[in-house]
Amino acid sequence: MEIGILTFHFAYNYGALLQCYALQEYLTSCGHDVKIINYIPPNVKHRPYWNQLISRKLSISKVLKIIKKIQYAPLQNKEFDLFRKTHLNLTEVFSYEKLSKINNEFDAIIVGSDQIWNPSQHKIGSYFLSHLKQFKGKRISYAPCCAYNKVDSEVKGQLVKALSDFHAISVRNKETQRFVFDLVNHKPPLVVDPTLLWNFNEFYNEKPLIVGDYILTYILGKEIKGGHKKIIARLKEKYPKHQIVSVILTENNPQLFNWSDKTYWCADTIEWLNMFNHASFIYTDSFHGLLFGIKFKKPFIAFYAEQARSSRFIDLAQRFGNIENNIVESFDDAVKKDSFNQIIDFSDLEEKIKVEVNKSVSFLTQSLIR
Repeated sequence: MEIGILTFHFAYNYGALLQCYALQEYLTSCGHDVKIINYIPPNVKHRPYWNQLISRKLSISKVLKIIKKIQYAPLQNKEFDLFRKTHLNLTEVFSYEKLSKINNEFDAIIVGSDQIWNPSQHKIGSYFLSHLKQFKGKRISYAPCCAYNKVDSEVKGQLVKALSDFHAISVRNKETQRFVFDLVNHKPPLVVDPTLLWNFNEFYNEKPLIVGDYILTYILGKEIKGGHKKIIARLKEKYPKHQIVSVILTENNPQLFNWSDKTYWCADTIEWLNMFNHASFIYTDSFHGLLFGIKFKKPFIAFYAEQARSSRFIDLAQRFGNIENNIVESFDDAVKKDSFNQIIDFSDLEEKIKVEVNKSVSFLTQSLIR
């Protein structure tokens, strides 16, 4: 079967790239001819870095962050582009207008995973396939996320029509499940993120990039309530001989952490993966950072300081109950849950994930042959 995947493959983001790659590789391993539809929504624009310095309200901290972005983001983005070119089976470039003319190019289009159904994408509708009037193949969603359940009245009718035209719908979390139910009165199955469908063995390096033991931090959003420094201080007490290593997504949020012993501003995707693989402990607010921590059986603390992140973490905590004390919303919450000393039963967690993976594989199999 010829399958097109429509997702945030273009993002300068480790998780976005790896989830896309994982779904591509899994479907290819099942014997399908898989291509990533090379489309970027018209509302995605990158503001020139130097222009960000033109403001009357820039603090010294913001200026320093923009300088880091100017210095390192182009290098990191070059690595992301190289990964796309090397590891993703991309189609020719599709504009919004050309995307609407897809007819018989694919037997099925799978939208997902990642936050492709977030509110910023509702009006355009690309990831709901709302403007693919001529497409005759199967419309399938695999593990999309809406970030939070909010729909403006002006686009509600469009989204109801688009979702009603889908052959099969699955979602990544309960928040998105409610989003779909509120629109079309259908409760779609929950499936795992594509990164749990693939082992990534082809990228593992036995030799660590970093010499010595280390705690890895990968932070994308706002600071945890109570402050990162308090968390780091507790972790240093627990792991006194470990370095604090920070890997930064420089394009999105060039964080300045004076508590880091070593900072990586432009690590490539495979280096990022191996940093997680060889770390002793993970501290992150990233959904995919958490998933790879679990995948590599690393003790972790995952936190959420923003609404868009909370639903994904709360959902994981509810579905895989023995990690709920490792997912927190503040320093005080971490102390209350004794998150620094939690021993995770990874054998039990692995069994729970295996059950969810089997359900997810079954969804994909049945959706494609039905």
